[in-house]
Amino acid sequence: MNFSIIAINCRYTHSCLSLFYVRNELLHFVRGCRITLHNFTINDPYFNTLTRLTSENHDALFFSVYIWNADYVLRLIKDIGRVKPSLPIILGGPQISALNQENLPAHCTLVHGEIEGIPDSFYTDLEQGTLGPDYSGGTHNSFRFPYTPEDLSKTLADRNIYYEASRGCPFSCSYCLSSADKNMHNKDIELVKKELSEILRHEPKIIRFVDRTFNASSTRALKLWEFLVEHGGKSVFHFEMAPDLFNEEMFSFLEKVAPGLFKFEIGIQSTNPETLKAVRRKTDIEKALNTIRRLMGLDSIHLHVDLILGLPFETEETFARSFSDIFTILPHYIQMGLLKILPQTPISREVNDFGLTHCARPPYQVLSTNWLSHQQLIRLYWFGECVESFYNTRFFRSFFTYIQKREDGYSFFSKLLEHCFASEFFHRAKTQKLMSNILVEMSSDRADNKIIQEILRYDWLRSGNRFLPENLKVESQKKQRDRLWNTMPQEYPPLYTRKIRNYFFKQSLFATFSEKSLQEIGLIEGDKRTVCFLPERENNVLQLQKAVLVS
Repeated sequence: MNFSIIAINCRYTHSCLSLFYVRNELLHFVRGCRITLHNFTINDPYFNTLTRLTSENHDALFFSVYIWNADYVLRLIKDIGRVKPSLPIILGGPQISALNQENLPAHCTLVHGEIEGIPDSFYTDLEQGTLGPDYSGGTHNSFRFPYTPEDLSKTLADRNIYYEASRGCPFSCSYCLSSADKNMHNKDIELVKKELSEILRHEPKIIRFVDRTFNASSTRALKLWEFLVEHGGKSVFHFEMAPDLFNEEMFSFLEKVAPGLFKFEIGIQSTNPETLKAVRRKTDIEKALNTIRRLMGLDSIHLHVDLILGLPFETEETFARSFSDIFTILPHYIQMGLLKILPQTPISREVNDFGLTHCARPPYQVLSTNWLSHQQLIRLYWFGECVESFYNTRFFRSFFTYIQKREDGYSFFSKLLEHCFASEFFHRAKTQKLMSNILVEMSSDRADNKIIQEILRYDWLRSGNRFLPENLKVESQKKQRDRLWNTMPQEYPPLYTRKIRNYFFKQSLFATFSEKSLQEIGLIEGDKRTVCFLPERENNVLQLQKAVLVS
């Protein structure tokens, strides 16, 4: 039999772990079957995707359905049904409940639960062409290694590699599908090391652990970290972490981890105790914030911190406090996602209690609550888009460090949002030049506007730009370089020797700053005021251009 297993990802670099799990189960239970794997994206031309599937000869199609692709998959299977009305289509994944009420084509089968837990009768019916409309298989404590050498060397080349060392979650957050399943299973740690060794042999750029809470066991997390540091090569590793489950042994280990090796995604969601209680999320907020603060102090791990808009008991004022609590720490990335009311989650049965209005189709974003009107929620959504554009880049780190010392984060971004609306920012290309212009204009009536312009100039050059925009220029960069060429010594160790002096001046950029600005930036040494921006980057998370003072 010929089967095609189809994933519709968000972008090309992503991959779908379930694709490979389903493939392996089919090969195990359906002897002699031939399988084609497809990794498409929601941004691919629709007709191209459709005709690739309808032009192939297969005995069944398998689709993995998620909140980001449910509508796309539904459109595909309806059109496939028009061309091939008798072709069996099997739908699985966490969002197949979104398709239950739809007018699905004939010969559609919904598979609920983990593929490893599906009864053997499913495979018998598949081979005999007698599939029913639904099959259910709960959780399963055994899941095979999903990949083959060919997967890792060809199919997944240049893509993120997803891996799970455990299934389940120790938390019971009411908005998460994991809350419906209290079963948590850790794969044997020696088996995990063996499987990771096979993946690492192919030198992937990034391995993303899909474990819901990687540090649910600190001892286990440490052992795997030690293994990855020793055997990881140049790969980068991404983990979802609970910030209040860190201990001193973990911090001691992380102090020695090379910059850029680990990326942590940390779910705070809210710092309002009443909100966290309502969604059954047990978090020690003070410890969580202190953990993020300490991790930022290491300057070696990229920190992505999540907040959720539209949770129960979250007013505009309490959300402002949550955002400001996080902004005070200045993590590398602050994500503000809308609450999604997923079918079959506890919160989906509490929509009336909390006044939750949400979109009828996936991804089911919240539209209003008892505490936030639709208009308030819209404004907070655009507030999040403003943070995404200005803050979640590497362009303005010194600027936001300066602002954080002087202003409440929510208040600052609220004012910035008004400037974005006035300039129609969200309808334009979000370039660093445009954003710098808006920040300069926004600060024009401030007493410290000259310092802000200097800090923005510093950030611009540290981001690797070679030429300053007009509103940040003070002196011709060529004049600055020529003056230094004529006045600096023939040798200036450790920056250059006589032999590489020409190369140094050609590759480096120079700018002069006031003493006050350099103090704010944290780059002050005697009476030096000229900063040299070197061609090489710093060995830390953001890898901005190296900047040193010269006389």
